[in-house]
Amino acid sequence: MKAVILVGGPSRGTRFRPLSLHTPKPLFPLAGYPLLFHHARALATLGKVTEILLIGFHEPQIFEGVIELVKKEVGITVR
Repeated sequence: MKAVILVGGPSRGTRFRPLSLHTPKPLFPLAGYPLLFHHARALATLGKVTEILLIGFHEPQIFEGVIELVKKEVGITVR
C-alpha cells in the first residue's frame, strides 16, 4: 500500500512565522526529528504501507535528508 503526504509549498504559510522563514514546515524539528519523520513513523505502524509519496511544491533536494532518515530508521521508501 502507498501513502500520500501533502507537504504544501513555500509561498504563503504565515501562521508559523517567524519559525518557518528558513525551514519548511514539514521539516520543522519536533522532539528531535523533522515533523515529516513522525508522520512516516506513524504510517509504518500500520504495517501495510511500503511507500510514501510526498506531494507539494518544494524543491526535491530540500527533503533529501529526511528521506534518507526515514529509509534508514523506519524502513519505508519515500519519493
